Amino acid sequence: MQRHGFLFYNTGVCFRGIYKILYKPSISAALLSLAVSVMASSALASGVSFEIALSKTTLTVGEGAQLSLVFNGDRGAHQPPTPQLDGFSINYNGSATRMSIINGSASSSVTYNYFIVPMKTGDFKIGPFTHDHDGKTYTSNEITVSVVDSPGAAPANNNNPPPPAAQGRHEPSKDAAKGINDRVFVTLKPSKTTVYANEIFTVRVKLYVRDISVREVSFPQLGDSGFSVGNFDKPVQARETLNGQIYDTVEFTTTAFAASASNSLKLGPATLKCNIMVRANVGNFPHGAFDDDFFNNFFSSARAEAVELKSEGMAMKVLPLPEEGKPKGYKGAIGSFDLYATAEPHEVKTGDPVTLKMTVTGRGNFNSVTAPDTAESSPAIKYYEPQVKQNKTSKTFEQAVIPQANTVQSIPEIVFSFFDPDKKAYQTIKKGPFPIKVTGEATSGGAKIIGPAQVAGENKPVEKEILGRDVVFVKERPGALVRISDRQIEPYRNPIFIVFLLVPPVLYIGALIYARRHHRLRRDVKYARGLRAPKKAKQGLREAAAFLEAGKEKEFYDAVHKTIYDYLGDKLHMPPGEIMGEKIFKLLEDKGLQTGTLKEIFEACDMTRYARGGLGGPEMQTTFKRLEDFIDQMQRIRL
Repeated sequence: MQRHGFLFYNTGVCFRGIYKILYKPSISAALLSLAVSVMASSALASGVSFEIALSKTTLTVGEGAQLSLVFNGDRGAHQPPTPQLDGFSINYNGSATRMSIINGSASSSVTYNYFIVPMKTGDFKIGPFTHDHDGKTYTSNEITVSVVDSPGAAPANNNNPPPPAAQGRHEPSKDAAKGINDRVFVTLKPSKTTVYANEIFTVRVKLYVRDISVREVSFPQLGDSGFSVGNFDKPVQARETLNGQIYDTVEFTTTAFAASASNSLKLGPATLKCNIMVRANVGNFPHGAFDDDFFNNFFSSARAEAVELKSEGMAMKVLPLPEEGKPKGYKGAIGSFDLYATAEPHEVKTGDPVTLKMTVTGRGNFNSVTAPDTAESSPAIKYYEPQVKQNKTSKTFEQAVIPQANTVQSIPEIVFSFFDPDKKAYQTIKKGPFPIKVTGEATSGGAKIIGPAQVAGENKPVEKEILGRDVVFVKERPGALVRISDRQIEPYRNPIFIVFLLVPPVLYIGALIYARRHHRLRRDVKYARGLRAPKKAKQGLREAAAFLEAGKEKEFYDAVHKTIYDYLGDKLHMPPGEIMGEKIFKLLEDKGLQTGTLKEIFEACDMTRYARGGLGGPEMQTTFKRLEDFIDQMQRIRL
């Protein structure tokens, strides 16, 4: 019993001695440094590796997935160039760093994430990629991705028989790679492929959409190919069956013509920009009980992907107008027209005008239509330049005609000639003559001397005119002179007079500046968004400051995220669907701007919005200060 008591006493003394040793700060710091160095050495001993991972290896066309480039063993590995993947659309989606200590073993990694969208079906290999870091070249692994046309279809190159649950499902064709171009595409169709010079023809651009969601469709653009193209009319939506498939269609219609003849002109191609909605998985979930379509659809989101669709060009042939049968005085009108003409009033006095109204209706190039000619000219009738009114289906000429003698009994016949491309022949329309009744004496251009009438043979003496009654004569004597002040002689020395002179130009300049600014705000969207950017940013900063003061971390980072995205969208004039981290970083770096602060803001927002744990109050203060500094820096730079 005494022996055991001695042992317990010695053990207690040992523990107290160890505690005193460890309690000393210098020894504790040394032990901590030793532990860190050991863990770091174990991490370095493990080496640096480069690998890639994909959230899903079986995708449907238009379905998004996350591609991760992971560097294990070194968090300082810089971002590699964006991979170029054939058959995929790819966009940078941010980065993440990780460090963990398990059983005394430390590990770290940095991951660069990309969002990829397959554009056609087939089996694709992603990787291997190579990356140079610290003088060494690292090579990643390789991933095979199967892209199918529909969620139930099997991979294109799968030699294994489908499972029983998949029997009877439609499998995509193996003849050629099908992709998103089979589900959303644009066609270009002119009303005719052989036209005459200056002949108007209809151009239809149609967007076909099937089994995919499309947003923000812009008006199509036709390439410069020697044709003059008008503005597109309001688009028409419909449904159409093409090759056994039902498509939603949007049709744009306009007109075009070629000014000169050519045997080989190409119309188009037509390009159209829009956003397609693609499905992206939020995260990676383990397989097993939750590997089900219900959970895959539940844990997924849609995002807009900007695409530019292009149609095929159309070969056109433009013929010159024939010389055979061309009427005398033909002025170039081409189309299928009719002519209506009236002359009113029917009874006028000599020198009063008669309105000759001529209206050309039909279909064709109204820009080539000029006023009809008169079949014959008369010296007793004076013609003035007509007033012209034009719309899509008619062109009206109103011409003032003045009869200068009462011998005029009618307005002469008018003649209108045009070329009809449907009949491939020249046509001539004649209207009139237009009968009128003219009363009164004839007018002449010479001046008449009007005086009192005299009776023949009567000789009256001329009355002597007395000067000074109706004509002010020159004074022979000036009269009494009075001295006036210098200010009356020189009014520009009077301050009030100078002020009155300056008021009108100042008011005019101010009104001109206001009008130009108002006009620019209405017409220049980029300028208006640039002015609006700092105002919205100040409002967002006030909201973030309020959440910061209240300690609401989630609301604070949501406000910071919304403020920075809205500010960059307005400042850089970017559509909402194109405001992505990689595009913003590249655009700012191309302009010579530093993007380190912006990346730190994005990383803080992403970590707080998607991570479980918060960053705390000091990090919120730092993020808010970075946001203020970044906006202040952007406001000082003229983009």
